[in-house]
Amino acid sequence: MILRCFLYALLLFFTLIICPPIKAESVRFVSSPVLSPDDTNIYFSWRGDIWRTAVDGGRVERITSDSAQETSPVISPDGTLLYYSSNRTGANQVYRMQIAGGRPTQLTFHSEGSVAIDISADGATLFTMGQRDAWWRWSNRFFEISSTQPRAGEKQLFNAYGSDAVVSKDGTRILFSREGMSWSRKQYNGSRAGQIWLWSADSNTYEQILGDSDYDVRYPVWAPDEQSFYFVSELDGTKNLWQYIFKSKKIKQLTTFADDGVVSPAISSDGSVMIFRRLFDLYRFELGKNKPPQKLTLEYQGDLFIGDEVEKKLRKATSASFSKSGKTVAFVAGGDVWVMNDTLKEPVQITSTPFYESELIFDEDRERLLFVSARDGQVDIYQAKRLDPNLPWWRNHHFEFKQLTNDATVESDLRLSPKSNRLSFVKHREGLWVWDLKAEQDGPREIVKTWSSLSYAWSPNETWLAYSASDNNFNYDIHLVDVDSPDRVINVSRHPDNEFNPVWSPDGNTLAFVGRRFDDEYDIYYVSLSQEKHERTVRDDKLEQALKIKESKAGSITDSVVNKNATSDPATQLDIKNTFSLEDLRTITRRIRKISIPGATETQLVWSPDSKLLAFQAEIDGKQGIYTITPYVTTTTSFLISGKADILEWRRSDNRFYWLKDGVPGWTSTNGSNKAELNFTAVQYSSLSSYHREIFEECWRIMRDDFYDGNFNNLNWDQIRRKYIEVAGATVTKANLSRTVAMMLGELNASHLGYRGLSDESPTLSKRHQTGHLGAYFDQNYKGPGLKVHESVVGGPAAALKSRLLPGDVILTINETAVDPSSDITRVLNGTVGRETYLGVQRNDSEVEVVIIPIDYSAFRSLLYERWVSANQDRVARKSDGKLGYLHIRAMNMTSFHRFERELFEVADGKEGIVIDVRENGGGFTTDHLLTILTQPRHAITRPRGGGEGYPQDRSIYATWDKPIVVLCNQNSHSNAEIFSHAIRHLGRGKVIGVPTSGSVISTGSRAVMDAGTIRIPFRGWYLLSDGQDMELNGAIPHHIVWPLPGQIVSGVDIQLSKAISVLRREVIRVAKQPVPKPIKASERENINVP
Repeated sequence: MILRCFLYALLLFFTLIICPPIKAESVRFVSSPVLSPDDTNIYFSWRGDIWRTAVDGGRVERITSDSAQETSPVISPDGTLLYYSSNRTGANQVYRMQIAGGRPTQLTFHSEGSVAIDISADGATLFTMGQRDAWWRWSNRFFEISSTQPRAGEKQLFNAYGSDAVVSKDGTRILFSREGMSWSRKQYNGSRAGQIWLWSADSNTYEQILGDSDYDVRYPVWAPDEQSFYFVSELDGTKNLWQYIFKSKKIKQLTTFADDGVVSPAISSDGSVMIFRRLFDLYRFELGKNKPPQKLTLEYQGDLFIGDEVEKKLRKATSASFSKSGKTVAFVAGGDVWVMNDTLKEPVQITSTPFYESELIFDEDRERLLFVSARDGQVDIYQAKRLDPNLPWWRNHHFEFKQLTNDATVESDLRLSPKSNRLSFVKHREGLWVWDLKAEQDGPREIVKTWSSLSYAWSPNETWLAYSASDNNFNYDIHLVDVDSPDRVINVSRHPDNEFNPVWSPDGNTLAFVGRRFDDEYDIYYVSLSQEKHERTVRDDKLEQALKIKESKAGSITDSVVNKNATSDPATQLDIKNTFSLEDLRTITRRIRKISIPGATETQLVWSPDSKLLAFQAEIDGKQGIYTITPYVTTTTSFLISGKADILEWRRSDNRFYWLKDGVPGWTSTNGSNKAELNFTAVQYSSLSSYHREIFEECWRIMRDDFYDGNFNNLNWDQIRRKYIEVAGATVTKANLSRTVAMMLGELNASHLGYRGLSDESPTLSKRHQTGHLGAYFDQNYKGPGLKVHESVVGGPAAALKSRLLPGDVILTINETAVDPSSDITRVLNGTVGRETYLGVQRNDSEVEVVIIPIDYSAFRSLLYERWVSANQDRVARKSDGKLGYLHIRAMNMTSFHRFERELFEVADGKEGIVIDVRENGGGFTTDHLLTILTQPRHAITRPRGGGEGYPQDRSIYATWDKPIVVLCNQNSHSNAEIFSHAIRHLGRGKVIGVPTSGSVISTGSRAVMDAGTIRIPFRGWYLLSDGQDMELNGAIPHHIVWPLPGQIVSGVDIQLSKAISVLRREVIRVAKQPVPKPIKASERENINVP
C-alpha cells in the first residue's frame, strides 16, 4: 500500500512537471447575458459560443461548440432547455438544445434570419425577431413560434419595428425600444434618441412610456410583479439603470456610474439581482440593498482557442520599388518590408514588427531603403541598410535601421527627386516638405504649407515642384512652387473645378494632370511650360528633323559633339536652368489643352522617357488597361498593356513599365514582347495581440489627425487611447477588436463614424437555404385552406404577365405541397429563388397552374419603395383634387437627383405645388443641385407668338420649380438631407413638416486601416449661416412637428403627409393672391407712337 501511494505521488509529481496547469484566461466582452430561472447561473455569448458561469462569477463552462457564431441565449422556465441563435447555415436561425447536453434542433429556417428574444411563462411559445417584408426600410418585426416544433410557422405580433422586446408573463403586453443610435455611442441627444413603448395585445395599441430628444432610453426589463420595469437611460449623462413605476409614472435612479454605464441588463426571476455589462466586464447588482454593483471575475481554464503567434503566407504586396537594374524588388506585404531577386523569387524579410510599413522607395545612391513606419505611437520616416553592403540585398539577412524623422505628425508620400539629390514628403495637415540629401544633417524644409491632401511631382531639374492642393472652398488647383524660393508660387490651372495628380515630362517642357471640369467627366489636361513650345507645330518638328538629316549627311561638327555628350538619362540632358521663363508662367493658364475620352476616367499619368507619349490607366470601350496618347500630335489612344495595375514607373534604360498588379510586382516591355510577374510566397510570423494593438492605434491616430473637431468634443483624446489600448491588444477575435474600436469612437458622440474590420470566418448562405418571395401579400384574415392573394406588388413576379396572381386567387399548393396560413412558408419556398416554381391556384371556380420565379427578400423590399412612393403620389393627388404633386428623394445622390428632375415634369407638371419628401433619406451631396432647381432667380417671362407664358428650359441649368413647396423630414433624415431641410427653412423657400432631423451632419471620407479594414473619417463640419451653430447634434426643426405612432406609416396612415398637404394647400392659396405682371408688347405700350 505504501509503495502504491509512493508510485501514485511520483506519477502526479512528474505529471505536474511535464504538463503544468493551463493558465486561466480572463473572460471579457461577453454579450447577451441572462440569468437562469433558479438564479444560480449566468448564460452568455463569448467567442461565438454560449457559456455559463455561477451568478457570482468564477470559472466558465462552454455549453455549445460550433465554428459558427452563436448568440442570444434564452433559457426555458424549467431551466433545462437552451434556445439560441446561430449562423451555421449562413443566416441567423434559432436552435434548441438540452442544457445537460445533446444535439441541437433547428427551429427556424427563414433566410432573412431569426433571433430568440424571450420565452412565454409556460415555455410553450418562443418570441423571436427577424427581418421580413413589412416595408422598404425598418422591416424587422417580432414573432412568436412554437418552442418545441420545428417549422411550425411564425406569427407576427404587431406591424411595427423595434428592438429589445420583453414580453409580460401573460403574453399580452410587450415593452420594446424604438429609434436609438449605436449602443456604443455616448450622450447623444436628438430625434434619434431611444424611446420605450408598450404594445397591448388586447387593444392592439401603442403607448410611448419614455423618451424624448433630450436623452436616450433603452433596454426595458420587466420587474417580476410587472407593476414597473427597469431601463437604461443617459438622463444624468451616463448610461445608468433606472426604474419606471406605472402607477405613479415616476422614475427612480438605481446606479450612479460616471462616464461608462450599463449595457444589456437582465434580471433574476425573483427580482433581487440584476446583471449587466459595463465596459468589458459583467456586473452583479443586488436591487434594494443600497450596495454598489460588483464586478464579476470570469475565468476560462482550458485549451486557448487562438494562440498569440500567427503564421501567414503572404502573396500580395501593397507597395513595391525596383532597383535601377530591375533585378531586385523591395515590397511591403503584411505590413513588413521584404526584398527579393527577380530570378530566385525568395523573399527576404527586412522588417519584422507589428507596425505597418509603407511608402517604400530605393535610394541606391545612398545604398538604403526608405520607408514610413508607425513605431512607439507615432509615424516617422526610417531607413534600412544592408549589414553587408558587398552582398546583394536579397543575400543579406541582417539590416541596420535608423529613424530619420521624429515628431507626432504623420509623414507620407515619399519621393526622391529625379537626380536623387532631394527627398520630398507630405506632413499631414502641415504640407509638403523637402530634404536636401547633400546636407541631410540640416533636416527638411517646409515648401508648401496646407491643411489639405496633396499630390505632387518633381521637375526633372529638381528646381520646381508641381502640386495639387485644396483651398478653403475645397477646390483643387495645380500649382508650381520654386523649391529654393518657396514664396514663388504659380497657380497653373486656375479653374473652379478640381485638378489632380500633376506629372512632369522628362524633358521638362510639359506638365500633364487630370481634371474634372465638365459634369463628372475626368479628362487629361496638359500644358507647355514655355510659350515657344506651345506655338510649335507638327510642321516645325518635321522641318527640324529634315534639317538634322541634311546636317548629318554633311558631317556636321555640331552634330557629332551633341551625340558624343548624349546620355541615356533625360534629366541629365537638361541644363541646370529651367526650360521656361517666369514670363512664360504668367500666361500658362491660357495654354492648357484638353484630351477628352468620353466615358473614361483616366488615372496614373506617366510620361514616356522621351517625353513623346503620355500613358494612363483607363477602361475604354469596356477594355481595362494602360493606354497612351501623343500630346501635341494626336488625341487618338493606343492600347499598351491589358489589366488594371498600379504603374510604378516607365524607364528609359530598359524601356519597361514597372507595375504592381493584383498585389504582384512585375514589368512589361513597352513593345509588348516580354513581361515578368514576380509571384512570391512570404511566410510571416507575427503577434496577434501586437497586430490588434496596432490596428487600434491606427484608428485612434486617424481620428486624432482628421476628426473635424480638434477639441474632440471636449475629450482628452490621449486619455481615450490609454483607456482602450490594452483591451484592444488583448482581443483575439476580429469581432471584439471591432467592438473596442466602436467604443473608442463612441466616446466622440459624433455621426459618420465607424470602423469596418474584416469579419471572423462564418458560413455562407447556400441557394438551397435562401427563402424565395412570390412578390405578393396574402390576406391576413383568411383562415384557409391555401393562401389568399391580397395584392400582387408591381414589378414582382406575381405581377408579371406570365405569372400573374390576381387579388382573390387562392394558392392551394406550391410545388405540389399543400399550404395554408399556418404553414411555415420556408418548407415550400426555400431554394426557389431564381427557379421555376409551380403554384396550384384556385381562381374563381376553377383551378389553374401558375409557373412563377420567386425573388429574394431584398429584391422584394426594393419593390416596396416604389409601391410606397406611388401610394403617396395617389394620396396627395386624391386629397388635393389633383392640384398638388408628391416627390420623394431617396438619397442625396445623382441617381435620385436625376429622377427628381425628371419627375418635375412626369409627376408635377401642371400642379400648383409639390410635397418634397426627404424622410428616410440617408444623405449624400446634392442639396445645392436641388436648390438650383427650387431657388432659381426669376427675372423675365417669355411668350412666343400664339403661345403662352413661360421660360425657355434650354436656358436653365436644370428644370426649375418656382411654385410653392413643403418639405417632409424625419428622424431618419441624415446628413445632406438635413442640410437640405435646414436650407429650405433658412431661405424661406417653404414650410418644413415632420420630425426634427437627427443632427448627423459632418462630411465624411474613409481610409484603409493597414490590411485590417476601413474607418470613416468625419473631416468637415457644417455650420448654419444664420447663427454659426454646428449642424451636428443640431437637427433641422420643422415648422410643424408631427410624430407618427408605431405602425401607422406602414399601414397606410401618414399623418405627416396629411399635415403637409393641408399646409401646402394654404400656401398655394396665399401665393395665388400675389399679383403677377402680364406681358405687354412694345406695340401695346401707351406711349408708343402710332403713325
